[in-house]
Amino acid sequence: MKNILKLLMIFILAGNIPALAAPVPTANKDAAKPQEIIKKQITNMPEKTPLPQAIEKPKPNEAQKNAANDLREQAKFLYNSNKLNESLELFSKIPDTEKISDDWLFLANIAQDNNKEIDAVFFLKKAIQADDKNYKAHYNLGNIYFSDNKINMALNEYRKVLRIKKDYAYAYYNKGCCYLKKKSWYNARYEFGLAIKANPEEPAFYYNLAYTYKMLKKPKKAQEALDMYNKLMTQ
Repeated sequence: MKNILKLLMIFILAGNIPALAAPVPTANKDAAKPQEIIKKQITNMPEKTPLPQAIEKPKPNEAQKNAANDLREQAKFLYNSNKLNESLELFSKIPDTEKISDDWLFLANIAQDNNKEIDAVFFLKKAIQADDKNYKAHYNLGNIYFSDNKINMALNEYRKVLRIKKDYAYAYYNKGCCYLKKKSWYNARYEFGLAIKANPEEPAFYYNLAYTYKMLKKPKKAQEALDMYNKLMTQ
């Protein structure tokens, strides 16, 4: 699986199957006026020829950042070309002190693609440590917890996603899937409703909503949701 965001769809009417799954401007303040420089007049001072300007060399940390950026761009290109091992090698060459949150996220994706779940969890936690507003890292970590049946931990990550990105439909949807696991039908229905409100064009949302209505013994509502699913699937 190569997509950064991995979608979950786990329930159908007949049973359980795997499937799809801002900065605030600061107020302007009057800039402090530079203090007036009092110049002493010096007479009979010979004029000096200006020295040639020294060539400014990049500072060591700037050089490291530039090197890290070069490696990052090459690694991302290789990843998008599905050359995962080569991409992993380049991402690994970036010093940890220069890695940004998305570097760890890419490493986690590669680990998942290689079925190394423990490594993926480690990298996702590093991504969050580097930037706790990285909603993709929280989302993917929640998906791993869900697949491991750690439902409460998954719910916690999806809640964090929605505190960062309130309109992220798939986090609502996955919360609904968690509540289905817990057989909390009313909570599941509520979350699927929020998912549909955020993205009414995703068929999977209606599919699991239909299942939820079935469990709530509301066959008419279940059929309406299923009809909407079928309509979207044929478009």
